[in-house]
Amino acid sequence: MVEVSVIVPIYNSGKYLRKCLLSLAGQTFSKMEVILIDDGSTDLSRYICETFCKEFSSFHYYWKENGGSSDARNMGIQKSQGKYLSFVDSDDYVDKKFIEKLWKKATEEKSQLVCCGYYLDRDNKKKKMCYPKSGRIGFVDFWSQILSGEEIGNFMWNKLFERQLFDEVQFPIGRKYEDKFTLYQLADRCKGISIVAEPLYYYVFREASVVNSFGKDSACDLIDAGERLCAYIRRRYPELRVQCERHMMKEHIITVNALSKAGIFRKDALWDASRDYILKNWKWRRGLQRKFLVSAWMIRIIPCLYGRIQYWRIRK
Repeated sequence: MVEVSVIVPIYNSGKYLRKCLLSLAGQTFSKMEVILIDDGSTDLSRYICETFCKEFSSFHYYWKENGGSSDARNMGIQKSQGKYLSFVDSDDYVDKKFIEKLWKKATEEKSQLVCCGYYLDRDNKKKKMCYPKSGRIGFVDFWSQILSGEEIGNFMWNKLFERQLFDEVQFPIGRKYEDKFTLYQLADRCKGISIVAEPLYYYVFREASVVNSFGKDSACDLIDAGERLCAYIRRRYPELRVQCERHMMKEHIITVNALSKAGIFRKDALWDASRDYILKNWKWRRGLQRKFLVSAWMIRIIPCLYGRIQYWRIRK
């Protein structure tokens, strides 16, 4: 009987895919399947997937026309059989007890959502990101962390979900930042959320990839997702209003940074709109992390120079 289905959306990730799949093949938890959804890859991804499927009976491979990560994940959910679902990005990898520990926490504490810590793997340097305490977490504390911290994260990949949460929720087709559009809808359906205070997931950050994929559509989706999340939290948890305002300030700083790195500077409507938002909501800068506060001041005082600095920094 399959208890957990791990869904891996894949698109031209042959360079990193083998390491990801090896980490899933080495899991200590046996009642699981790995659903590989190839979103129209043109590299060696298909060959790698088929090789693993021949060697491991729990691996299942499906090819589809390119439709984006959301479409691939939705297909993976349809093909899966597990009571619980987990999502792993094809260029990341996981600890051998990733599924075992999250599943054990979910069943012991009867939680519909379980989150673990992770390592931010950047330029072969690993930074530990971990909530300090295992066990049940209250909804206000959970959303406070989503808004202002990085230990839990507003993303899908360091989490285990009860399958029933997806009965009325799908990933949005054609949108960037699909995790941000989806997670709050799933968490809203939970009766309990638990934490495993151990880093069990390895998120591999590749800045060049992020820059190359970030454009005006991405900027619009990032802000839209943030506004939807904060509208939900303001309605359900009004005591977190201040953190919502700081969160949106941060999202607009991220947008200015990302657009600048992609070569989109001032006199662009989206760039200017995010800078205007930062200036109009200046009072909410207090309480931001230092790196965001420094960026906010530079965007306010030397916007053109700041844009050029971000653009050239990534091209050194």
